[in-house]
Amino acid sequence: QSDDLLAYLNRVIDAPEEEVDPVKLEQIRAQLQANVEDRKAQQSSALEMFRSVITAGQNAIKTSLLMNGGATIALLAFLGKLTTENPGKLSVFSGSLMIFTFGVFVIGLVSGLTYLSQWLYSSQSERCKFWGWVLNVSCIFMGLASYGIFIWGAIDTYLGFKQFA
Repeated sequence: QSDDLLAYLNRVIDAPEEEVDPVKLEQIRAQLQANVEDRKAQQSSALEMFRSVITAGQNAIKTSLLMNGGATIALLAFLGKLTTENPGKLSVFSGSLMIFTFGVFVIGLVSGLTYLSQWLYSSQSERCKFWGWVLNVSCIFMGLASYGIFIWGAIDTYLGFKQFA
C-alpha cells in the first residue's frame, strides 16, 4: 500500500545507518506499480461506464421525443385530412393531440433540466451536487412519465378511432 511505502521511506530517511533490503524495496516498488495500474484500470472503467450512461440517457430522450413528436405530427396530418372530409369528428381527437403535445413538452423539459443537473454536479459545493442529484432523479421520473404520456395518448387516439366504427 502507498501508506506503507511512505512509512518505510520515512524510516529509511530518518535512520540512514539502517541497512535497506534491496529485495524488499523492489517488492514494494512492484506492489506500488501494480496498485497504480489497478487504479488506472478502475478509473478507465468508471469513465466508460459514465459515458455509456450519458449515451443511454440521450437515446432515451431522443426516443421519447420521436415517439411523442411523431404522434403529434401524424395526428395533425390526420386532422388536416379529417377537416375536409368530416369536420364534426375533429373534437374527438383534440384531447389526443394535447396529450402528445404535453409529452413533447415534458421530454423537452427533461432535456433542459439534464443540462442543468450536469452543471450542478460539476460544482464543488455539496449543496449544488445534492440539487444536481434531485434534478437527475426528477429527469428520470419525467422521462418515464413521457413514455406513459405516449401510451395515454395512444389509448385516447385508439378510443377516438373506435367512434368511427
